[in-house]
Amino acid sequence: MKSRPAPLPDAADPGASVPAKWQWHLQTLLRLRARLQSQSKEHLSEAEIPRNTDHDFVAHASDTSEFESLISEVNSEAHLLAEVESALQRLRLGTYGICEATQTPIPAARLKAVPWTRFSREAADRLER
Repeated sequence: MKSRPAPLPDAADPGASVPAKWQWHLQTLLRLRARLQSQSKEHLSEAEIPRNTDHDFVAHASDTSEFESLISEVNSEAHLLAEVESALQRLRLGTYGICEATQTPIPAARLKAVPWTRFSREAADRLER
């Protein structure tokens, strides 16, 4: 008989009771979520620092480039954070490790490499084309 996974606790209680085969993935996803949240907060703080507009063109261009780079990093982090949250939700629902395109199990090696993945490698390749 299949045991139903217990609900995941919130971030304050990372010792979730999920099936043993998903424990590594749970801990990895929780650590990644915490790191992404911290990095995003830091990058947003850096992006909010007022820029000095009283300097030469080169310095202004450098400031603008740095700001755009920070915003790009924040956007990338937000996208990855959404994927991690989605993976944690799949753990809660008991659908983690199942390809959303084919409804077949995602190979363990792929889940180790990309713990937030929603697709098998083949399905991801098809979707990218």
